[in-house]
Amino acid sequence: MDFQRFKQINDERLNYREIEDATVVSNYRNIGCGDGYRIYLKIEDNQILDASYTTTGCGFGITALAMVTLLAKGKSVEEADNLTVDDVEREFEFPERRKNYPESAILALKQAIKDFREGTGVPKEKRITASKAKEILKTKGNLADEDLSSVIFEKENLDNIDFSGSNLHNAFLQGNSFQNANFEGANLRGAFLNNCDLRNANFRNADLRWAKLTGAKLEGADFSGALYDIGTRVDGSNLHIFSVMQKTGKDIYKEKVGM
Repeated sequence: MDFQRFKQINDERLNYREIEDATVVSNYRNIGCGDGYRIYLKIEDNQILDASYTTTGCGFGITALAMVTLLAKGKSVEEADNLTVDDVEREFEFPERRKNYPESAILALKQAIKDFREGTGVPKEKRITASKAKEILKTKGNLADEDLSSVIFEKENLDNIDFSGSNLHNAFLQGNSFQNANFEGANLRGAFLNNCDLRNANFRNADLRWAKLTGAKLEGADFSGALYDIGTRVDGSNLHIFSVMQKTGKDIYKEKVGM
């Protein structure tokens, strides 16, 4: 593997961005590791003029998605749909134990193309960018009861903000500070809160099914009555939060320290 190029791609976050006027925005979850991928395609006359992505994933996920979006640019929809793992590997060779990343990136692109053809994906009226959410916050003073589905906040200071009753389904919220924030009754299903500072935050009666909270600071946070299921992931040191939450589904995925 070309470690120097790997580092450069990740340092520059090649193609990692939102496309404000994207024709289609598509969500994909890597079932293997639980990471979320979001593909943006701008398409005119069946040609992909621009392609980008965002992800909660690691450096290998970033590299794979960077290569896939790079390859998709300038191609017809059909040509992009026919891209393979071998095409990605010709751009960047992944270690044997990381071959699942280019596979997942190709599947994410194919899902985006399927969403384009079927008119699915994230509807335009539901696309809330971080800048739009900040405008609402500036005007209203809070984000309570807002539809923020799939919004992306990263490394922001959002301490003390009221998100109660808001829809944060599939939101990318990793690396933010939410100390003392209020998420009571919020829909956080499938949201990524990994590596967030959630100390003293209020999650009472929130929906945290399939939410990812690995690496998060949870001291003093209140999870009373919040929903969790097999996909709710926390570190082994934070398993105690489940004692006050409501379990749904057959089992609970517990990510233990060292696994």
